Amino acid sequence: MAVEIPARAVKTLLRPGWFRRYGLLAAVALLFTGFLVLSFHKLRQQHEVELQDVGVSFWLATQADYELQRLRHALDAYALGHPDYDREALVQRFEIFWSRLPLLLEGTDSAMIRESGAAAVVPRLIDALERIEPDLVALTPHDDAAHRRLAGELEQMLEPLHRLVVAVESLGGTRSQEQRLRQRQLDLEHAGYLLGILASGGLLTGLLVRESRRTRALLAEATMARARIEHLAHHDPLTDLPNRLLFADRLNHALRRADRARELVALHCLDVDHFKTVNDRYGHVVGDRLLIAVAERVAACLRKSDTLARLGGDEFAIIQSGLSQPGAALQLAERVLDALGETIVLDGVRIPTALSIGISLYPSHARTPEALLSIADDALYRAKRQGRACFCLWSPSEVAGSRQLSAG
Repeated sequence: MAVEIPARAVKTLLRPGWFRRYGLLAAVALLFTGFLVLSFHKLRQQHEVELQDVGVSFWLATQADYELQRLRHALDAYALGHPDYDREALVQRFEIFWSRLPLLLEGTDSAMIRESGAAAVVPRLIDALERIEPDLVALTPHDDAAHRRLAGELEQMLEPLHRLVVAVESLGGTRSQEQRLRQRQLDLEHAGYLLGILASGGLLTGLLVRESRRTRALLAEATMARARIEHLAHHDPLTDLPNRLLFADRLNHALRRADRARELVALHCLDVDHFKTVNDRYGHVVGDRLLIAVAERVAACLRKSDTLARLGGDEFAIIQSGLSQPGAALQLAERVLDALGETIVLDGVRIPTALSIGISLYPSHARTPEALLSIADDALYRAKRQGRACFCLWSPSEVAGSRQLSAG
């Protein structure tokens, strides 16, 4: 559509005096605005590269870990004769996981993974897959011995992959200060950008508003991605409980608070009795669901100020803070044992479940988190030797307080 310019306006623009008074100012304003727009666009592109560098590398690592979990599930289902899993489906799961591993070390998207020290585990994982491939292809349903052997091999791959995920997340976290500086630079650039709009008379208003909205959306995505990364790095993927890393941080915090308030902290180490038998008899899929059910029942016994964490396998731990006397720790152990006294039903199968618990107290028994965890672990194994399905309170005289003696 043609735009008609009034003749009077044309005459005004062509006056020599107008150019002398306003031409240079208008040119400077337009150049200033154009510089701000280009600078703002370049900064946004840098932010996109930064987000892609962290997000893609972390996605590759977590995707490999996820595919290993799916392969283990397919192995259990096929070995137990599940109708939805045949040999072709199992081999396909195996090939998908195998195809993920080279991506962790190849290409520009893997730069942060290669920088992490944990990346050295990838060749060993590939060698392990080559070793077990013939046995996995030859596996037949209900071959329990071969199933347990292959499941054990896959289980050994989980921990190295978890360490790789945490290493990539930690490497990305070291750049947080640089990201904050860039964020402040982005805010200053945005303020100057708005001033440029006013100086140029709003010539590029539509373009700048669009760029502003895209940048806000990008920052929102970065914030959500950071929150997801932070959660995955500090929580167990199966039960969504705090993992060992977050557990150590909360234990240190609880001990410092206990020193200030002159209170007691109880550390409970929990272990599911005969869990290996459940895995061998029903498979790892049922075993995982049992761990989730146990975690839910134990969590229902705790206060909001207490922390329940999964340390690995069938091992859990409880941090019970703000205690005035040791009896509160014994009462919590009683509640947990009672909660697990009822049989857990999974897919119509009744699975009797019990816990063994070892308890240590701060500062009565130890003054450091490591020592507190060690003696709670000793008390746990004494509880197992006493017949399981009970708890033991550690004592310096090596005499554990059993559930019956404590109750008395």
